[in-house]
Amino acid sequence: MPVASEPPALSFLPDRSYRSMLTERYEFSIHLTMDTSYVDAFIELMGVISQTDGAPRIAGRIFGLLLVEGRPFALDEMAQRLSISKASASTNARLLLHTGMIRQTSKPGDRRDYYELGQKPYSRMIETISTRMRRSAAQVLETEALFPDSAGPAKRRVRQLADFYSGSADFFANWASHFDEQADNSDGAQP
Repeated sequence: MPVASEPPALSFLPDRSYRSMLTERYEFSIHLTMDTSYVDAFIELMGVISQTDGAPRIAGRIFGLLLVEGRPFALDEMAQRLSISKASASTNARLLLHTGMIRQTSKPGDRRDYYELGQKPYSRMIETISTRMRRSAAQVLETEALFPDSAGPAKRRVRQLADFYSGSADFFANWASHFDEQADNSDGAQP
């Protein structure tokens, strides 16, 4: 079987640079079967999305792994599956743990720590966006206070930006709350 220059599972991505980043990151070789290529493509895509959002690529890959596999992983299993060091797996798992995206668990008779998706990880994503927007609003307001009243139109535009961030933070916070309620009231709740 020849080595694919680009995985067909990534052809839906509109930006060629994303596809090439994924192709560069992972060699699609003879021992990659069609049964797992879509899983690997998804895991890599989550890494790229994470990196694009300013978070570590490995954190996104860990989240993708836990989401798609749907089971707890020990750090050494994560490291082996993702071809990363155990130290990188640990550092990035702690980061995701801190955000509530994943949680730590254990298995009886096994001293290793395991990690799985946290409760309502999608709501945690939305809350992270809300927190970031609220922080930006506060920073813009601090800067707006430096403007003299004589800078009327500029000061007003800066205030509008702060209001945009603040309103967006409120919107996302309400959406997260609504999303939680929907998940609690449905059979197909979040993972």
